[in-house]
Amino acid sequence: MLLFLLLKMNRQVGKTLFLTIALQFFTLSMLFAQGFLHRNGRYIYDGSGKEVILRGIGTGNWMLQEGYMMQTSGVANTQYEFRAKLVSTIGEAKTDSFYTVWLDSHFRRIDVDSMKSWGFNNVRVAMHYKWFTLPIEKEPVAGQQTWLDKGFTMIDSLLDWCGDNQMYLILDLHGAPGGQGKDAAISDYDKTKPSLWESQANKDKTIALWRKLAERYSDEPWIGGYDLINEPNWSFPNGNTPLWDLLKQITSAIREVDKNHLIFIEGNGFANDYNGLPAIWDDNLAISFHKYWNYNTQESINFAINLRNSRNVPIWMGESGENSNNWFTGLIELLEKNRIGWSWWPVKKPGINNPLRVTVNSDYTNLVNFWKGTAANPGVDAAFKAVLQFAINHRLENCYYQRDVVDAMIRQPHSTETIPFKIFKTGEPIFGADYNLGRTGFAYFDNDTANFHGSTNVYTAWNQGWGYRNDGVDIEICKDSDENNGFNVGWTGNNEWMEYTVEVDSTAAYTLNVRSASGSGGSKIRLEIRGQSVTPVIQLPGTSGWQRWQTSTYQGVILEKGINKIKLIFDQGGSNLNYFSFSTPVEVEELAFKNLYAETSNDGKTVFLTLNKPVTSPNSELNISEFTVTINNNSVEISEITIDDKSSKVLVIKVNDPLFYGGTIKLSYNGNNIFSDEQALEMFSNLTVANKLPVRYNLPGRIQSENYYYNNGMVSETCTDTGGGFNMGYANPGDYLDYLVYVPSAGNYKFNFRVASERSSSQIIIRVGEGNSFTAVDTVTITGTGGWQTWKTISSTAFLPEGRYTLRIYVRSGEFNTNWFEAAKAPITGIETDAINGFRIYPNPANDKVTIETGGLQGGEKIVTFYNANGQIVQTNKYSEPNQTEIDISNLSKGLYFVEIKAGNGFLKTAKLVVW
Repeated sequence: MLLFLLLKMNRQVGKTLFLTIALQFFTLSMLFAQGFLHRNGRYIYDGSGKEVILRGIGTGNWMLQEGYMMQTSGVANTQYEFRAKLVSTIGEAKTDSFYTVWLDSHFRRIDVDSMKSWGFNNVRVAMHYKWFTLPIEKEPVAGQQTWLDKGFTMIDSLLDWCGDNQMYLILDLHGAPGGQGKDAAISDYDKTKPSLWESQANKDKTIALWRKLAERYSDEPWIGGYDLINEPNWSFPNGNTPLWDLLKQITSAIREVDKNHLIFIEGNGFANDYNGLPAIWDDNLAISFHKYWNYNTQESINFAINLRNSRNVPIWMGESGENSNNWFTGLIELLEKNRIGWSWWPVKKPGINNPLRVTVNSDYTNLVNFWKGTAANPGVDAAFKAVLQFAINHRLENCYYQRDVVDAMIRQPHSTETIPFKIFKTGEPIFGADYNLGRTGFAYFDNDTANFHGSTNVYTAWNQGWGYRNDGVDIEICKDSDENNGFNVGWTGNNEWMEYTVEVDSTAAYTLNVRSASGSGGSKIRLEIRGQSVTPVIQLPGTSGWQRWQTSTYQGVILEKGINKIKLIFDQGGSNLNYFSFSTPVEVEELAFKNLYAETSNDGKTVFLTLNKPVTSPNSELNISEFTVTINNNSVEISEITIDDKSSKVLVIKVNDPLFYGGTIKLSYNGNNIFSDEQALEMFSNLTVANKLPVRYNLPGRIQSENYYYNNGMVSETCTDTGGGFNMGYANPGDYLDYLVYVPSAGNYKFNFRVASERSSSQIIIRVGEGNSFTAVDTVTITGTGGWQTWKTISSTAFLPEGRYTLRIYVRSGEFNTNWFEAAKAPITGIETDAINGFRIYPNPANDKVTIETGGLQGGEKIVTFYNANGQIVQTNKYSEPNQTEIDISNLSKGLYFVEIKAGNGFLKTAKLVVW
């Protein structure tokens, strides 16, 4: 910190005084030499030699305005277009006044202080060159550079704020002279003027600007680095050579005055195209890549990791964002697991998916509508007032702090714990939108949680109401005349849920009140605490409108004193939720002892019955004969009933024959041997058991590849084959897709696989089994189709046993895409035959023994070799019989084998054999 204060003096009181003071602190020279963020091999370190994972945010449209953040998309996508619109409406002088207020309001010390307190360690400032120097067409003398104080003084102040917070500042040239890409909004590119790539004068100005910046900040330890050109996006005639050449020239200019600071380079194609990258030209350089809207898989960042490994330089994910909290958490977890730092975009704007949400004043919206031709001209004074208010709205104290966004970026990548968004008390409304902070699957579950259109070409609205929070939960403005917090949960789907933190002041049985609205038939909900239902399934009514609210009640919810995490589950979606509450407590003893909820285990071998009170009867008094389980009206034999080891409120009912997906399961109790203290369990009949078994496909039939039960390593993408949809791709050896299937009868099945590949040859193995025990039943070769979306159907025949099990499509070699596969019953001959050579092998499938016939082949020794699916020899037999022999195969494990027959006269034949 002392070094930083001295360096501040260098700018504030002049070099002479600074040098005088510096001489008195000679020992600081060692610290000075080591105090910069720098590259060491493949990673980034601070001056003390500690590895640094950069966690930062970009300043957004502070110094460079983009249309989508200014709410002017379609009418003023770039800053120069926005300024022109403003000048034409309020005049040049008032436009200049607006920009003064804008720059003074948008990003200030309080923003940096806040970012530090939230857990970030750097700021990436998006700079527009126009605040530092004139455009080339306005230079008084062509080829000379006119420097403007405004940009430099803004960076000076920002650096002071960062240094005071011990945060690194990364300078990002977001808008280079002339503009660096045809995506105009990003760099304020004006296609009527020469771009950066079309003008040597613009290149020279860019080089000179970086030299000027580096000279000014060369000794500043809190400068984290120089991000030379943001997101180049241009078509170059000779690969990316012009980009690499310019980056080299900028580097050389920087190194003339600054040998201390790290330099970040970005590839073409919005930072990610490193085609033609020459040998790394600087010892203190890092490669930046950007990532938006695609899947957060290891494969999605391997291209950057490969660059790190092959070039022996650090990589930095220099920009991402504009997605859901779930996507943010997943990406940051992935990056940090791979020792990659990151910077988000942006810190503030209108919308829910940034740390600070800016309010858009209605008169500003009217002004924009005037520019679009859909509203009247508001006049000079009203328009000026509107834009000034929009600028002032960007001050941090006028923004809404999106705590959920920051939590998703800083805490959640390292924890699955849920924490309260708000702690509620019994007796007060528990608002649906105020569910706990945490990851999807822990704090909430929603069927749509992120936008992956970069991978799928299909945009997904993760929060369809686009209100309040940035999770997958759909939240909209609430118009209930009863109590509300301004928002309600909507668009509820089956099995979606939210978790809430409630402080209960006394153990009692409470009345549950639910405030809901539905323009359809309503929904079904229940409450859980610690994974156990505390209510039965409750029907919420249709109310003839999505904002026509009604209160439903259910009496007898037992809550224990203390902090409770309560999960509200939509077993069936279809209602909007404003709030729920607990009221009118009564003594628990006043409630009858009764059932609440029943569900199956995932494997179908158990039914779990949840009761409202603990069972105090011993296991020995639980009588199987008092319970009945049916599936589709057929009785299922019960093998055992016990009290759950984890909770005495749950009975574990095991069945002899596993239940199956899709079946209607009922549970009845007709007895008097189960007690909770002195209370007998009430009898019940035909209680619906929630069938929790995963989807299982019937074969014969067709299965879309993306409808897997488990995916190990492959990625879904948009498919251009007939019927569209998605396919599974990026297959690599060892990857596999699992499907749960039901085969009603054993036999040979003809498989058709819809595939595409640029590779000449790939192989898949069809395996069947459960758990860790799988048997190969066929190996299928896929030849090249001419393209990753050039599709053809290949066929094979395999034996499938009867039953319910997992069918695994295992990648043995090569790369390919798969759209769907189907299996149809094939004629069962039990013989693998070749009439021309008189060769037969049977039975097939076989068990202990197999017979081999070689037709009219006479005399001489024959050699029979058995290969497993991996091509390894597992058994060899020799015989001299003229045309037939029986071979013992009892030592072979279940699976697919290739049988090779060789004879001295040159006879050679290979056939498939399934051992079962």
